[in-house]
Amino acid sequence: MTKSGYSSSGTIVHLISIGASHYCEKARWALERASLIYRESKHVVLLHMFFTRGLGGTSCPKLVMGSGSDRVVLQESSDILRFAEKNIKREEDRLYPADPEMLKVVEAWETKFGKKLGPHVRRWVYCHLMFDKCSYRMLTGGAPLWERTLAWFLMPILRRVVYAALYCNKPDAKENSLKIIQELYQEVEEALSDGRPYICGDRFTAADLTFAALSGPVIFPPNYGAWTPSVEEIPSEMARAQAALRKSPAGQHVISMYEKQRTVVVSDIVG
Repeated sequence: MTKSGYSSSGTIVHLISIGASHYCEKARWALERASLIYRESKHVVLLHMFFTRGLGGTSCPKLVMGSGSDRVVLQESSDILRFAEKNIKREEDRLYPADPEMLKVVEAWETKFGKKLGPHVRRWVYCHLMFDKCSYRMLTGGAPLWERTLAWFLMPILRRVVYAALYCNKPDAKENSLKIIQELYQEVEEALSDGRPYICGDRFTAADLTFAALSGPVIFPPNYGAWTPSVEEIPSEMARAQAALRKSPAGQHVISMYEKQRTVVVSDIVG
């Protein structure tokens, strides 16, 4: 989805993203929760590096504000969440609690999901789909026509490079990543087992947003901000594991968070 305009402060806000990236979805969700108007440019993985040169690294997302000597670049999805938090007007919409002890709990969950769930979701999905027929659409969704065209010819190279870069070629990579995903889902289920509606209690926080966004490529929730394949399009082994994760209490929490806390104009998604 692409939006054009300015933030409430009048500063140009530009989100540079990889369309399929769940970390970019985390940033996108936070910006929209804060009602910030931003311009997003989605790029094909690896080709995105042409657009991040000179911005302090090659990873995405990047949030660029201002220009010239006034330019500020946020490098991580968690930094973008904090920026969005400062722009949220209503107290009930805030992602981080004011209570110091509860704040530590929320931040601990967010950090755990960022360092463990995110990388292993990405590896598990790419292990299954990188050489599948739907990989082209997954890698190029939302990118401009010239990138999609170039990627069509470069797909054999893109597939091999990304597959190796994410260590998908390691022995048991797929199985090990799924095991870690399942363990993290079990931790979330234990947190929710007392009947609380959210991971950290009675309010939606950065923990829920991060868990839901980084689970998106596994669960295929409604309103996800990038293209995902249908269950019929994915390999049967992946479909069986996905069905079990989706039916679990943690998977249902992801779906619930997207239904209740996330809004996306799906027709605006190009893919």
